[in-house]
Amino acid sequence: MVVVAIVGILAGLAAPSFSDLLRRNRLASASSALQVSLSLARSEAVKRGSDARVTVAANGTAGVWTNGWTVFVDKTTTANAGVGPTADSGTVTRLEVAGVPSLPVSTAQTGTLKYFSYNGQGRLIDVSGAAVVDRSFWFFDGTSQKYCLVINNTGRVRTTRVEAAQSCPTN
Repeated sequence: MVVVAIVGILAGLAAPSFSDLLRRNRLASASSALQVSLSLARSEAVKRGSDARVTVAANGTAGVWTNGWTVFVDKTTTANAGVGPTADSGTVTRLEVAGVPSLPVSTAQTGTLKYFSYNGQGRLIDVSGAAVVDRSFWFFDGTSQKYCLVINNTGRVRTTRVEAAQSCPTN
């Protein structure tokens, strides 16, 4: 009986730590999934010599990042960077449709970002095709830490973890 009581007490003490572990793992999985998608878009842009994009949700104009994203290559390099494909076509090759694992998490970013776009040189660009200098994006569940994705001026992506009160690094 004493052993059962001790095991119960130890299990009660371990439960909060386990829930923190699950929460951190959810955030790490979400940020890792987007980092992989961004790396895929960048490498495909360089490989194919045309623009590649990661857009929010299936159509790139509505929804939020926590509902997923689409990675695609725009063969014409003339499409609006904020609009994504719903299927392959003559001008677009859809590479991946991904979702955020194990919701709930919330995301935030600098500005009202609905897409990331890479040119054929692997650099992050805006809708006009101009180079974007450093960008950050984060996953946060309202607790003590957030996972930041930082994209530098060459288009490389890295992940870092910071305290909730801190800003994500920009380069």
